[in-house]
Amino acid sequence: MVDYMVQHTQNWLNATYGGHPQWNHVTESGFTGWETIFGLIRGLQIELGINTLADNFGAGTTSAFTSQVGAVSASTSKPNVIHLAQGALWCKGYVGGYAWGTYDGVVQSSVQTLTTNMGLTPATSISPKVLKSLMSMDAYTLLSGGTNEKRAVQQWLNGKFSNRSAFNILPCDGLFSRNTQQGMMYAIQYGLNMSDSVANGNFGPGTKTGLQANANVSQGSTDYDKNWVRLFQGALRFNGYASPFSGSFDAATTSATRDFQQYAELPVHGSGDYRTWASLLISTGDETRPGISSDMSTQLNAGLCNALYSAGYRTVGRYLTVTSKRYLPGELKTIFDAGLETFPIMQEAGTSIGYFNKEIGEGHAQQAARRLRQLGFAAGTTVFFSVDFDATDDAISAAVIPYFQGVKERLARTRVGYKIGVYGTRNVCARLINGGLAEEAFIASMSWGWSGNLGYPLPPAWSYDQIQNYALAGTSGFTPDGTSMEIDKNVQSSRASPVGKFDVLATPLVAGAFDRFYWMVTHLTVLAEITGYNIGLTDQSHAVLYYIQGKNAEYLTAKFVAYLPPPVGFATDFFNSFPSWATAQESTAAETDFVGSFAVPGGTPATTPHLAVTARGYLKYGRPTTGQRSTAEVADLGGWVLDLVTLWINFAEDATIPHPATYSATKTWFAKYLGVRDSNESTQKSFSFDDLVGDIDGYLIGSLASDTPNRPLDDVVREIRTNIAADPLWRYSAFYSQRFGSSIANAKAAATDVFTSGNIFVDTAVRFTFDGITMDVRSGYQGPGIPPTATELNAISDVWATLVSTMATSGAGAAPAP
Repeated sequence: MVDYMVQHTQNWLNATYGGHPQWNHVTESGFTGWETIFGLIRGLQIELGINTLADNFGAGTTSAFTSQVGAVSASTSKPNVIHLAQGALWCKGYVGGYAWGTYDGVVQSSVQTLTTNMGLTPATSISPKVLKSLMSMDAYTLLSGGTNEKRAVQQWLNGKFSNRSAFNILPCDGLFSRNTQQGMMYAIQYGLNMSDSVANGNFGPGTKTGLQANANVSQGSTDYDKNWVRLFQGALRFNGYASPFSGSFDAATTSATRDFQQYAELPVHGSGDYRTWASLLISTGDETRPGISSDMSTQLNAGLCNALYSAGYRTVGRYLTVTSKRYLPGELKTIFDAGLETFPIMQEAGTSIGYFNKEIGEGHAQQAARRLRQLGFAAGTTVFFSVDFDATDDAISAAVIPYFQGVKERLARTRVGYKIGVYGTRNVCARLINGGLAEEAFIASMSWGWSGNLGYPLPPAWSYDQIQNYALAGTSGFTPDGTSMEIDKNVQSSRASPVGKFDVLATPLVAGAFDRFYWMVTHLTVLAEITGYNIGLTDQSHAVLYYIQGKNAEYLTAKFVAYLPPPVGFATDFFNSFPSWATAQESTAAETDFVGSFAVPGGTPATTPHLAVTARGYLKYGRPTTGQRSTAEVADLGGWVLDLVTLWINFAEDATIPHPATYSATKTWFAKYLGVRDSNESTQKSFSFDDLVGDIDGYLIGSLASDTPNRPLDDVVREIRTNIAADPLWRYSAFYSQRFGSSIANAKAAATDVFTSGNIFVDTAVRFTFDGITMDVRSGYQGPGIPPTATELNAISDVWATLVSTMATSGAGAAPAP
């Protein structure tokens, strides 16, 4: 509702001072705000003859007012000065009188009420300090969220110390604010006998030394000429603890102290020692106190991890992204081997408001999810998103909260449940946790001068409290540049849940580097979850594999579409759109580009589109059962079955072989080309070693995905690729065991069944593959392709069975390059 007396004040200010060249127009809204307060201050400065106006009631204004006016009272000779004081009273919510420019009984009564609310002796005139407080946005009555207990401390501080020249009258609104915190610091410095020229409201060396020597209080302590107990009790109240405010350190004070010490991770003894004082007064507290957690941008090796452990650290915070500071390949294992645990941090920049909006939050959530999953962090891990600047309340509302809304919404679409943590000031952490946008806090307490740390207690659900930056001794020999590693020391809460070695799944490393194929699949899986969050998991997996399949146009022809059609229903649009979404996000720099081949430990690259087709076959039609180990099944058609058929066509078209061929000639030819390791593509046939590996890995991935339909595809690939990276022989032995029961007879029978199957779908697909092929080299035969003879088929199946069984036991068996 418009306050017409406030509106009158705004009108009068503009009418009276609007002609001044340094005047800033005041909006005549009837609502008090900083614009009106600044107008009152500038009006006063004009009345005092100050040449350069400012939106600040500073030392110059105070000095001029004191020398020219002294105090606003009935004897003040300048009506405009009285008028300004009356306007300030109205803007502050007090009756400023109705006779403008007259200091009458109504005004005097309001001043008495005001000064009483301030905790001062009721006054009949307005002193310089009271006028300065009037011309501010400070409140002297209880505000929403404030408590009478805190207000009582504020009033006491004003009543006790307002006579000191450096002490400004504090708000008495029941809220712990920056001004209140600074007032408490002045009171402590006065208790240490600092003069007004020395006291500055900062927690500097003199204050630290003085508290250590003079301010230790405990149960039974009472105030005499000093007020250490009452100041300590006030500090407890400001930090949200229900302490008496009596000047007597009683059992209730001891209990409140113990509660605070426990939450702040201090030694719990119930006494007011220096470390407890420090933690009550400033965000860093005593920065020399021990902490078992640390964070750093340096990428850790064994030497650095061992040095951290020897220095008493047990937890390390490390970064997910930015190449120069993110977790290195194998770094997690190095951390765990040293006896350390870890927590992940997501920070691309985050050092100003411009880095925060909902869209950026969505993007960072997606980056974090895929990197967490690539590294193997299990569900339930908390990732801390960084707000690395002094965000004001307005900035938090306008930018930081939308950013975290984007983070929360985007992570909610993924299938691995990671928790959201926040790194930032006490205020940032508290607002996000209280708003349901974060679950844990990592407090940027080292920046004790940031407004978001001054006047704010420890936030709820804090896990790590960053208190000191320093170079860790004994580490220069382990860093790339030969300098000591710089770390931030953190106090770790007992409520923290750092990640240990059993909270991280094994992930594949190839030649000491991140497995790019697994990284690509992880990126695509997360993207499929986000873009198709309402689509079933199996359809999401098909979409990922379809995108990979489509990178080779050969696999998008009609026969492949017939074999592996799009899903039906509302998933069809998602399936058809996903390749364009994935292509749009390809980036070499961000490691989201398509990987056309992937390293085979001990072998050659295998093409991923071929693998994708094979995997989709098993994902769609299921793993062949135990009873099907000696037969060719529909699920096999996208893999080894039709690859064997196309190799048969190569053989049948080879004019150097008389047809029908003998057993010996057929066996020799197939042994030479089936699964051959040949770097010369011109001499390879249609079923090379690359194709064989694609078939094997496709079988392993697709079958496992089919067996576990509630498991994301990246997790399936993670398991398969980790086993391969640990033992290259595993892929061959697993295929031979799972598909053929480790039986040469089964492998031979299945290969025979490819060309003699009674399964109409297999038989049709096989005949369709070689129908229309003219094998004019057969003796006197012209016409469409026909199956191999019994003799030829016996040789083919023998070579196939020997190859898969030999590879399973030794990794060898494919013919050397000719």
